[in-house]
Amino acid sequence: MKIHFFEEFPTQKNLKKAALIKFPSVIYLAAKSLAEFNQLKKELKKINPRLEAGYWPIINSSYWVSPFSNTSDLELLIQELSINKKALKVMIDLELPFHHLKLFFKNICSFPKNKKLIKTIFSQAPQSHLEILTAEYPVLNRWTQKKLEWLGISYSVEKFPHKKIVMYYTSMIRTRFIANKLKKYIVERSLILGKNLQVGLGTLAIGILGHEPILSSVQLDQDLIFLKKNKIDTAVIFRLGGLTPEYCLVIQKYIS
Repeated sequence: MKIHFFEEFPTQKNLKKAALIKFPSVIYLAAKSLAEFNQLKKELKKINPRLEAGYWPIINSSYWVSPFSNTSDLELLIQELSINKKALKVMIDLELPFHHLKLFFKNICSFPKNKKLIKTIFSQAPQSHLEILTAEYPVLNRWTQKKLEWLGISYSVEKFPHKKIVMYYTSMIRTRFIANKLKKYIVERSLILGKNLQVGLGTLAIGILGHEPILSSVQLDQDLIFLKKNKIDTAVIFRLGGLTPEYCLVIQKYIS
């Protein structure tokens, strides 16, 4: 299994945790621009040369990417990515703006245009040397999957080639019933998407919401057992800054 990491707050303190990683891995670094990302990439390489950096764009006042983002933010992101000249993994965090609730009302009229703009990111990827991955909400069934697609926060792999990272953060799931429903659908999607489906695990440290429950090493082990049992090739763990030697001992068992 391949194990990669998100890092939402790539401070020097958090990046230093990369020294704990003893296997090839991709670290998705949140940055407000490609220039900022390239600087963070250099810092990461100094700490651990074996690691690859992926770009996680944080867009200005919108933060996450959705059709409710500010149109100007999406246009700037598209312009920035269009001039990229080297092979680059780009992780688009497709989430509704619950961190900025006013965007739902402010940008409702821009929804159709913004949805088209997000599709542009996928269509320009080949000529801009981009490998697109999307972080997406987990869903319970096909109906909710279709709803996310209508909302513009999930896109067909067949129509828009990319890899999906489903955020299956068990520390944030409140009931076993919901967990089992999510597991079932993840397995169903993995059979359809194969290696185009990756699974996000966590959380090892709090994120932008500020109150995310922390996953124990035992829970992480159980999550990785689930992925291995169902032949899911890649896990992406949120987030690097929470990595400890104890977590590493668990992770190392699954590296291949």
